Amino acid sequence: MDKIASLKRLLDPKKIAVIGASKSKDKVGGIIFRRLLGSRRRLFPVNPKEIVIEGHKVSPDIQSLPDDIDLAIITISAEAAVKSVEMCIEKKISNYIIVAGGFGEVGSQGRDLEEKLTRLAKENNVNILGPNSLGIFLPDENIDTIFVEHGDKALDRNGRVACIVQSGSVGVEALGYAANTGYGMRAFVGLGNKCDLDEIDFLKYFSLDKKTNCLGFYLENIEKGRQFLTAAKQTAIKKPVVVLKAGRTHTAVSAVSSHTGKLAGSDNVISGALKQFGIQRVFDDEEFCDATKVLSMLPGAPGNRVAVLTAAGGYGVMCTDFIENNDKRAKLLMAKLSETTKKRIKQATFTFAACENPVDITASADDMMFSQSLDALIEDDGVDIIICIAFFAPPGITENLIDIIAGKIRKSDKPVIVFTKYGPFTDNSIKNLYYAGVAAYPSVGRAVRAARFLVERTKIKQRLDQEA
Repeated sequence: MDKIASLKRLLDPKKIAVIGASKSKDKVGGIIFRRLLGSRRRLFPVNPKEIVIEGHKVSPDIQSLPDDIDLAIITISAEAAVKSVEMCIEKKISNYIIVAGGFGEVGSQGRDLEEKLTRLAKENNVNILGPNSLGIFLPDENIDTIFVEHGDKALDRNGRVACIVQSGSVGVEALGYAANTGYGMRAFVGLGNKCDLDEIDFLKYFSLDKKTNCLGFYLENIEKGRQFLTAAKQTAIKKPVVVLKAGRTHTAVSAVSSHTGKLAGSDNVISGALKQFGIQRVFDDEEFCDATKVLSMLPGAPGNRVAVLTAAGGYGVMCTDFIENNDKRAKLLMAKLSETTKKRIKQATFTFAACENPVDITASADDMMFSQSLDALIEDDGVDIIICIAFFAPPGITENLIDIIAGKIRKSDKPVIVFTKYGPFTDNSIKNLYYAGVAAYPSVGRAVRAARFLVERTKIKQRLDQEA
């Protein structure tokens, strides 16, 4: 069986054994087992101390399991986990998620156990995710092995971003927070210590996955650098690849070693290599979520000329500052609007509206004025991207503006990014925009940065297409 086909059994298993499943709702094995109850998969709990858990008959040992298990999730301690893998291999189980820590990150004894897992995987042609892994979460499949709170109920279950993370906590906290304002995740994979499966395996898998249109990685070390870069470049021809690479400073590199038991490479070399191979680098969890969100929702920009539409003049000025600020990621320009565009906006709004870019239609504007002004900007050949500053506080602006903007985005080949604030209702407004298909952000800086991600992506795609 090839690697892609074998990983499908890991990520879309029909039969799952949970080694260490428990009646206790506080134990890891109990939490994971209960999370899987909604998965519509057949579950096989294993625990010599239990008879029935949540209506499922419990096997007293691994030998009692049926022969056609797709995935074993091992929730017991490090040394026992290794022995469990050995017994599961005898049952011809080919995929494993090992949750326990206590391996390479804790010293020589743990490293020995981890190396044994590596040998078992290689010698028996099985897949091991972890150890020290939070496992997998595929919202649309209802498969969830994450035992910590992770905002799973708030995530869009029809999302298209595959998130592959070395630190489970970074991933779940970032994505859980992003879900407050709308985030669509196709899959979450916690790599853990990477004794066997690593970022390259999942890069190749999700590059071929039709439900995925953007891949995001949080990595602390990239051991097979050349292989990863080559595979990522092939993927980036078709889908954006975003990497948050931690461990940039000398002290942070030391922290990586204690966290994962592995060394991290020179940051300058890594940064240059990522750029050369068409990978978009981000530098914190907020950038990670913002980049993958906009890149999964909007195509790249046809150019870098930005028009700003606002009903709040001060924010238009601030937005202009952000756009014209030099940024090594991608240069943006304020678009020069045609006389026809300016005339259309003036006729649709007020004689006192500022129709140069940034366009300020003032707080007296209503939904229809916003709509017609946005049409004029979309149809201007000198505009490549529109940042729409949409506030719901003015009396003439209603929640209908969300559907108006969404409708225009569906018909436009130019990306429209929204910045909005609405006091204590900001998160909810951004979430409503997201579910209508609009990429929205709660600050001017983040909205402009999202535009840069799109322009950067377009340049990468053009270069890789030429090199292909």
